[in-house]
Parts: sequence; C-alpha cells; structure tokens
Amino acid sequence: MHIMTGKNLRLLGQEESPARQPTIQEIIAELQQEVAKGEAVYTRAELRRLERKLADYEQMLHTLTSR
Repeated sequence: MHIMTGKNLRLLGQEESPARQPTIQEIIAELQQEVAKGEAVYTRAELRRLERKLADYEQMLHTLTSR
C-alpha cells in the first residue's frame, strides 16, 4: 500500500518524469513550492537536494536570459 507523503518524488529524482517536460520556469516554481513545505514534508537532506536543484535552475535561467 502506497501512502501519500506530500513529497514531489519527480523533483527528488525518485520517480519517472512524464513525457512532457516542464519549462525551466515551471520547474523553478515547483521547486520553490516544495522547498516551502520544509521539514513538515521533507528530510533535511531532501531539502538540501531540492535547494541545490533550485539554485542550479535559477542559474541556468539567468544564463539563458542574460545573453
């Protein structure tokens, strides 16, 4: 039996991505929402992983839009 934890397993890399890939802006928004859930949902290690991903995507977006 699978119990819903509220975690976004796709962002944690523990679930397959859907065929349609989200835009960088959508990924950033999703990551921000998940990080905001904090330790009520995620472990500290998972939050660090999400925060690293968020920083990476924000840097990518900045690089792409500052050309």
